[in-house]
Amino acid sequence: MAFDAERYDREVIKPLRGQHGRLPPGNLAARYAVEPGWTAQDLVRHLAVVRRFWQDRAVGPDSRAEICRLLIRADEELIRTAGELMNDPAWWQEHGAAPPGTSPRQVRNRIRDEVSAARTTMPTERGPDQTSVWGGERPVDPSWRAEARAFILARLDGPAGAAASAPPVRTAGAEGGDTGAAATAGAAASGQRATDSPEFVPELTVTALGARGDQCRVRVSWRDAGPAQVRIRRCATPPPWRAKTPLSRAEMEAFGAELTGSREESDGEVRLIAEVPVGYHLYVPFLIDRERVTMGRFVALGIAEPVRRLLAERRGDDVVVTWIWPHGARYAVVEWATSDATSRHEVSRSAYASGNGFRIPAVTRPTVARVTVVSDVVGDEARSAAREVVLPPRPVAVSYTLNRQPLWYVRRRLTVRIRADAELTGVTVTVVLGAEPTLPEDAEQGTVLAESGPLDLRAGEPHDLEVIVPALPRRGHPYWIRCFVRGPVPTVVALPAVESMKVT
Repeated sequence: MAFDAERYDREVIKPLRGQHGRLPPGNLAARYAVEPGWTAQDLVRHLAVVRRFWQDRAVGPDSRAEICRLLIRADEELIRTAGELMNDPAWWQEHGAAPPGTSPRQVRNRIRDEVSAARTTMPTERGPDQTSVWGGERPVDPSWRAEARAFILARLDGPAGAAASAPPVRTAGAEGGDTGAAATAGAAASGQRATDSPEFVPELTVTALGARGDQCRVRVSWRDAGPAQVRIRRCATPPPWRAKTPLSRAEMEAFGAELTGSREESDGEVRLIAEVPVGYHLYVPFLIDRERVTMGRFVALGIAEPVRRLLAERRGDDVVVTWIWPHGARYAVVEWATSDATSRHEVSRSAYASGNGFRIPAVTRPTVARVTVVSDVVGDEARSAAREVVLPPRPVAVSYTLNRQPLWYVRRRLTVRIRADAELTGVTVTVVLGAEPTLPEDAEQGTVLAESGPLDLRAGEPHDLEVIVPALPRRGHPYWIRCFVRGPVPTVVALPAVESMKVT
């Protein structure tokens, strides 16, 4: 069940290109490359490999990276809903896995048909006829239909003034609770004031007004709740309660931070102008009516968000720093410390895309790089919070020679002479005898003849290690002696002449 990365890229990732920020409703087994007949242990190992494949290829400006980021977000949502069930083979059979006897190629090719079907019914904005240029009917969310129908009936059948007092239907962020628009419309239809209904909680509208530095101004507006008090709290994570959940004042005040600012009221609408830090925030309304506190639906708004998935990779003496750009970013500011000063460089999005990242030259020691993004916010410039990444140190070059001592055929002794081009502390040197036709790739592929450490190696100074080679039976190929070095700092070991490593 070895994972074929090239085939997965060709048969799954490539057909999904051109989806414009969304994935079609596809078959899970094909998208995860799950084949029939696997056990739970096979699924656990395979899902870990697939997710690692997505993470490795989600960095970069190309379409494949965008598809992998979409797959990661869809996978995170599926983990929240399914959890450990994804490790159960029976769950995959219930969610689109191919029946027994289906070949792996047939399983993978199913995603192509799904992509073609999704493109055929792709919705377009044409008008009230709700038809697309492809001749298919545009899908409409049933919950939206019910909500809109209740709102329209309230305006048509309600008493005089109901149309003016009924609050409009507003989008209020990605929260899973029921919307309060239908309940508000029903209250208006029966002649009851909206604030008299225990289900009423104001719907928020949040708008960015401008920014300066790392602060931004926002306007939060909602319909007037009459004698009831409405308080807005700001937080970075979703609340633990669903919308319209009754709470105590202590629970409300323990959640998030109070949003304060200048308050205006006109035409039955309340507007709160506040200054908040840049970044991603959730705005949660709370209706306080006497001793009753009811939470409403939160609204999310991100302004000048920081970069995501900041990574640093060593490329010889240089280090390439990559990240995912946030929405609305103009350019990034990269800062890193050198031996005598702090370097600062501005990176445009086009320069980042052409270079597949930002290259920091000649990084010889561990240091930290800070990346800040400058974004446009309603004509102003806002600076995001900085993200930091540790730049990996340059590997130290280590070389060694194998010198046979006099009377080699009698004593069979070797002198291993090791040199490093920079100072190394706490390293361990292992000399291995390999019996395979090829050189041993690591210390576990042979017999350890000698091991010394921890050692402190000075730059350019040799360190000798005496090794005794035992008598070896004759074979059709020679034995090999190889030296391995490991320590707290990455090293690159240069091999000596091949003839010197042979032992017969």
